[in-house]
Amino acid sequence: MDEVKENTKRANQAWRRKPRKFAPKSRLGCRTCDGYSEMRVACKNETTEIESSHYHNKKAHGAESCDSYHPCTTISACHPKKGYSKYHGLIWQNLGPFMILPVTGSAQAEAMWFFENISIKHLNEHRPCESWRKTLIFFSQTVPSVRYAAIALALIHRNYLYRDSSNHVHQPQSSRDWLGDNAPLFHYNRAIRFLLNQENGDSTEITAVTLLVCYLFTCFDHLAGNYVQAVKHLRGGVELSRNIDKAILNNNNTYDDSEPSGVRTFICQVTRQIRRLDMQAVSFLVDWTPVDIQETFMSQLSPSDGTFRSLDLAADHLQTLIARVMRLRYTEQQISSMDKMSPSLSSLKDIVLGQLEIWASSFKSTLQQGRSYETDSETYPLVSLLRLQHTIARTLLSCCGPGREMDYDNFLPQFQQCVALAGDVAAAHERYSGSSRPTFTPEIGIIPLLYIIGVKCRHPMVRREVLSILRRQPTQEAVWDSMSAARVVERVTEIEEGRFGEGQMIQSMKQIAVCQRIEDLSWVHVASGQSAARLDITYTFCAREGLHTESLLI
Repeated sequence: MDEVKENTKRANQAWRRKPRKFAPKSRLGCRTCDGYSEMRVACKNETTEIESSHYHNKKAHGAESCDSYHPCTTISACHPKKGYSKYHGLIWQNLGPFMILPVTGSAQAEAMWFFENISIKHLNEHRPCESWRKTLIFFSQTVPSVRYAAIALALIHRNYLYRDSSNHVHQPQSSRDWLGDNAPLFHYNRAIRFLLNQENGDSTEITAVTLLVCYLFTCFDHLAGNYVQAVKHLRGGVELSRNIDKAILNNNNTYDDSEPSGVRTFICQVTRQIRRLDMQAVSFLVDWTPVDIQETFMSQLSPSDGTFRSLDLAADHLQTLIARVMRLRYTEQQISSMDKMSPSLSSLKDIVLGQLEIWASSFKSTLQQGRSYETDSETYPLVSLLRLQHTIARTLLSCCGPGREMDYDNFLPQFQQCVALAGDVAAAHERYSGSSRPTFTPEIGIIPLLYIIGVKCRHPMVRREVLSILRRQPTQEAVWDSMSAARVVERVTEIEEGRFGEGQMIQSMKQIAVCQRIEDLSWVHVASGQSAARLDITYTFCAREGLHTESLLI
């Protein structure tokens, strides 16, 4: 500790011994360091290597060119050495505006403003965190690789937000759409170049910065419609987070906003964001198994009263349980409809149902202790979202098993409650976004939940309300697009209610026979060039053999 203090003291007084070089007054946005170049700010002592089938030369001079983009560029996992950097540790101990990278033009300044005021706002809409917002701003201002990744994300986010602004029908953006605008791709490649151009090494700090760039790239490729590449970045980020020295993380992998920011806090923050996306990926990837899916649930409850220490922790642990539910569902779907659920699978189902009950009880106690949660305008949407997620997870698991599609009819009250909760969250989202333009977040919110309600609840009024909420505002949550989900729910409704005649609405769920009900359903968004985007759906009927496929125009 004394050594750290002495190093800090010497660093703070170094300017007294060396006169500052003359540099002209800068008007490029550098607040305290006129005359320094961008590379001066970068931590150039050590780095984490990036693997790329395209960037074989680490100098990567061609990365500046927009034509040099390769969809297989991924971030690899390097195991960092123990310990921290002796010379650059001060950067992580005090997240103050000690040095700001110069802004090289009005377009870059506009992109940075958009990132700091618009993009960050939506990246963590469901669970906003002021310290994480400050961290994103700080590193985008001071580390070149993060700066250009942030600019790339801001530019493609802005294109997404304002494209087709005169058209009420929003279509998901395809890869070729954004390739027409070279600016996002140019800065995307510059971010890669700065990572590659750093010297080799195994710095924990550089690994953490690489993890942050990986997070921003995941968001970028989701917006670009490159979902496969987004998943590759996410998988690379998960591996990086696993390899970061566990000694710098506290026992719960959490952080305290009141503590001074440092390398441990930063790594905890960015790791938490990556792990959250990892846990949520099971909602759209059948073969995805999150890293922390076996995390001990009870250990995170307060030993005194069984409550969660924060609303954020409650959300984290519910997400773990939802991931377990989805894994059970996928396993169940692989079982033939003629077979019964295996005893081991049935036992695991009962265990997870019990864990969901414990969560609900603990969550209720948490809300009772912090009564402001349900009245505070910032936390109320999260409370509604968690109730919605818990109810849907419990309903899905209760109906898990071959030949149990009719069981969903028994959960009409729960579905009606969920639609009301989803309406509350959607209304809060509209107030938060401040406009009816398309919005994006890499985190999962209400879209997959509304999709589940729309295809599993056969009550005509519930389904129409689901479609109304999905079409209220074009929204994308990771790969989930509200307009695509609405189109699939609409088509399922047409198929199941089709025998009653066009334009006629059924009066009761029981009017839809078992053999008319769709059981297993999947869909893929397909975009090709300038042609209209379409959805390829695949489904089976209950108690009937045969796989059906259709293509739907959005």
